[in-house]
Amino acid sequence: MCVSSRSHGWLFRQSGRAYRGSLGERRLSPRITVLMPVYNAAAYVTEAARSVLSGSFRDLELLAINDGSTDDSEARLRSIHDPRMRIVNNPANMGLVKTLNRGLDMADSEFVARMDADDISMPERLARQLAFMAANPQVGVCGTWVTTFGSGQKRTLFAPLTPAEIHARLFSANPISHPTVMLRRLFFVRHSLRFAAEALHAEDLDLWMRASECFPLANIPVVGLRYRMHANQIANRYADEEQQTVDRLRTRQLLLLLPGATDAEIALHLTIFGVEKQLTHSELVAAGRWLARLEDANERSRRYELTAFRTLLAERWLNAAHRCVPSTVQVWHTWRRSPLATVGIAARLRLLGKTALRR
Repeated sequence: MCVSSRSHGWLFRQSGRAYRGSLGERRLSPRITVLMPVYNAAAYVTEAARSVLSGSFRDLELLAINDGSTDDSEARLRSIHDPRMRIVNNPANMGLVKTLNRGLDMADSEFVARMDADDISMPERLARQLAFMAANPQVGVCGTWVTTFGSGQKRTLFAPLTPAEIHARLFSANPISHPTVMLRRLFFVRHSLRFAAEALHAEDLDLWMRASECFPLANIPVVGLRYRMHANQIANRYADEEQQTVDRLRTRQLLLLLPGATDAEIALHLTIFGVEKQLTHSELVAAGRWLARLEDANERSRRYELTAFRTLLAERWLNAAHRCVPSTVQVWHTWRRSPLATVGIAARLRLLGKTALRR
């Protein structure tokens, strides 16, 4: 038995589980802490919280951290009478990164799951993620697929599943939906992994990139979350700042694979993997050379699993061809001559149909 003191009471461990409480109180720490930051989410937070608490998995606490809300968010949370609710108020508005890190510090559970205050967790989500994590003890992060709802078109976002695919995708993008994840908490403690303030508005992408260097990350083929689309969400309000952070992170990943990349090469790289701007034919040719160089660098370093990384490059090569203007038959011939022209027949026919009528 290991004894340690904490500001909120005492803690001791027995048989791998934690008891936490204060004088006269003793309770078993839950298997999962669901961490839900809350800021001015009164319109949605009750539905979000109840979706977690009414799920099939019961051995949990919902840690709702109110980050200085100026609306009725706290009152809505306190109207939910469930002993598994733990409501904490920040002393002032601290922002998402500090709030998430505070929640990680407060959690005693074996697993920490994320939840946003405007989304809806599916009933079987936590049970299925926990079963996967139990069967795969080397995995430190498990996400799920999501379905969008609210404003805009409803769609399902299918994420890659295997650690090799996810590691390769993290070269340039985020293949794990942050509000769906379940974390193995001790892995993050062991590797001193926390959300970084300098990665604001892409703090999840930055954390997954760093975590993937320490242990495998995975997704399961289950829609675990309904992701609400609305005008006030952070992704809409800070799109420019997010793009700047993502570009910095993409540059960091590139330099890990290709340390000698020049400023001009970095700019080309961000054009290929970044904002969907139109390309000239000469830029398409340059993109093909650059993608081939990336594949060569990875074959030498074996930083990413070869097939997964080649699939990523092939997709970006096809994407570059679709962005080429004017979309002529010359584009088709340039694309298909590359060894990266490996996509299936349906994708080939779409590009051919787009270019065949223009000389």
